[in-house]
Amino acid sequence: MLDPARLDLSALADALEDRTPEVTWYLDPADAEVHGVSGGTRPDPDWVEIRPVTSRESYRDMSDFTAGVQHRRAAALLDRAIDGRGSFRRFKNTLFEFPEVRDQWYRFRDARARRRAADWLVAAGLIGAEDGERIKARHPDPDPSNDDVPAAVADDLALPYGPRLRQVLLFGSWASGEGSVESAIDLLVVLDDDGVPILPWEEVRAMDDVLWQHTRRTGLTISVLPVGQGELVRAADPTVVRARAEAVRVR
Repeated sequence: MLDPARLDLSALADALEDRTPEVTWYLDPADAEVHGVSGGTRPDPDWVEIRPVTSRESYRDMSDFTAGVQHRRAAALLDRAIDGRGSFRRFKNTLFEFPEVRDQWYRFRDARARRRAADWLVAAGLIGAEDGERIKARHPDPDPSNDDVPAAVADDLALPYGPRLRQVLLFGSWASGEGSVESAIDLLVVLDDDGVPILPWEEVRAMDDVLWQHTRRTGLTISVLPVGQGELVRAADPTVVRARAEAVRVR
């Protein structure tokens, strides 16, 4: 039997997902190493061939993940993407529009791949069923946490501001689809300034609790730029001009 502690489970999982025609993957039971070999000759008769999983398994992962996506627009587009031929390419392209959902997919996909690797080890007789179950228990599907963060922030800002909150606009890298978990979510918060001057730093302080709650929950940095409705229309500030030009309305 193979000692599971010696095995690089991620390497085995990657080998099981690799359908490159020119490469055959093997596991060496002697040292638990995974090897990719070009050509059709098995280098060592004791090596165990790793046959890749079918595309049906990979499609099931996409379908199951899509069913759990909480981000409404992403869920709708992903559901459309996986329908019919070319679903893998469309699914991948759609994910790049939603960095937070994309990162959640990577975690989901990796958990599924590692559980399949554990099943493969058991089926190949390299580890016992109990060891396989222990490995799988360490890699559950991650909890869905990919809700529409900009929209959720906007909804929470509406509670203290009420009718003073006119719009919330997303701008910057997240609006262009280039954002990631390392980049801030930039929000232009448009307030009614009819007879009430907007003091940006005071408004930012007033929003701090809401922003911190979402940062703590998601791990994402959320940056706000409060402006008055009149200032948005006149847009003399270059930052406001740029934000207005690239903005996506979330509320």
